[in-house]
Amino acid sequence: MPTRQALPASRPTARISTVLRLSAAIATLMLLNGCAALAVSLAGAGAGAGLAHQMNGTASRTFSEPFNKVDAAVRIASKRMYLQVDEVASMDGGQVTKARVSNLSVSVELEPLSPNLTRVNVVARKDLLRVDAATAQAIVAQIERSLSAVELADANDAANAARAGKVDNAKYIRDEPVSTRKGSAASKKKTPI
Repeated sequence: MPTRQALPASRPTARISTVLRLSAAIATLMLLNGCAALAVSLAGAGAGAGLAHQMNGTASRTFSEPFNKVDAAVRIASKRMYLQVDEVASMDGGQVTKARVSNLSVSVELEPLSPNLTRVNVVARKDLLRVDAATAQAIVAQIERSLSAVELADANDAANAARAGKVDNAKYIRDEPVSTRKGSAASKKKTPI
């Protein structure tokens, strides 16, 4: 059986080879760590809001509707989803609705950006560190559906007021032929040129 000979310690190529391998391994780990940071920053720049929603569990949506309509939609959505509303508080330029459902604490923030633009932020928390992004997104979707119901109710109110003669120029008028509406093309007399 052949015996294995130990390399002499004075051999410089063995030491250099070991140092080079160790340096290459350290450099590779440093580069990989840098790539991870670069990938996260590029994903943040490219993915934008999508990545932010996944990281902090907040679902956001900006509606092109006045604050009072979005607030009504939040109340309707809360009832539809059986959210137990604990408090509705005013904050700097907006409103926060705090509610509970099952083991989640829900916070719905409304912020008016302009007279016809309102931002909604929803956070559903399980505890101090864990959030439920899917539930927050479902609440935002339900607010959007409820906003359609608010708009339909407003249209019905305007139509009923017009029928009762309370409003001159109702935005929505039903059950009336187009030719009898004020200013319609069919009601104007055409004169040849």
